[in-house]
Amino acid sequence: MHKRGTTKGSGSAGRETKTASSARERAVLARELAVSAREMLSDQREAAARATAQSRSLAESQMREANEHLVIATMRAQRFVETAENANVQMASRAERDFLTGLPNRELLSHRLTQAIAHAELHATQFALLYLDLDNFKAVNDSLGHATGDHLLKSVATRLQACVRRSDSLSRHGGDEFVVLVTEVLAKQDAAAVAEKLIASMAAPHLIGEHSLIVGLSIGISFYPEDAADGETLLSKADHAMYHAKRAGRNSHEYFTEGMKARS
Repeated sequence: MHKRGTTKGSGSAGRETKTASSARERAVLARELAVSAREMLSDQREAAARATAQSRSLAESQMREANEHLVIATMRAQRFVETAENANVQMASRAERDFLTGLPNRELLSHRLTQAIAHAELHATQFALLYLDLDNFKAVNDSLGHATGDHLLKSVATRLQACVRRSDSLSRHGGDEFVVLVTEVLAKQDAAAVAEKLIASMAAPHLIGEHSLIVGLSIGISFYPEDAADGETLLSKADHAMYHAKRAGRNSHEYFTEGMKARS
């Protein structure tokens, strides 16, 4: 009886030992699984972080590229606008300039006359208009050709420009005719002094190629507001005076008088 009891107890202990061993193994396996799960979770987190960083880097790169394209497009648009504006300015400037000498033409002279009249009315001042015509220019054109005549006109324009104050305005009226607007004249003698300076500037020969050319100036002078109250009439009266200067012997100047108009 005692032996059988002992055998039974031994079998129960063996089963308990196996059960305990199995439980430990399951615990170890569970711990390994937990560690593996944590490692997997960590790997997933690292992968997610890398993906986020790559996505952020890609987004930043795309944003920088878009900004660069925008800056380039803006700069190109600005250059286009500036080019268009410069072209408009140049076209407007050419429309108001004599193609040969670069001086103001009739249109720009008309604008400046209007401004001079407005200024004179506002400040109760007067100004003079000098109408210039070259003496013997036709002979140069006929004998030496228009190319030589053009070079002579450029040389004349340069000398005349050097005699005119910044506040005054020299323009080419057409052909061999020029006009000088002399602002804020205090007396007729002031305009006469300018005319004499212009005539004196033509005394030295113009060296055009192999030619030494001498031309004179006949100048007519009118005054605002004494002779006329508008630009066109002032020009016409200065023109009348210029023709009388030619008839009087050329290379001289004449003031406009009403008698000149009647004789013309």
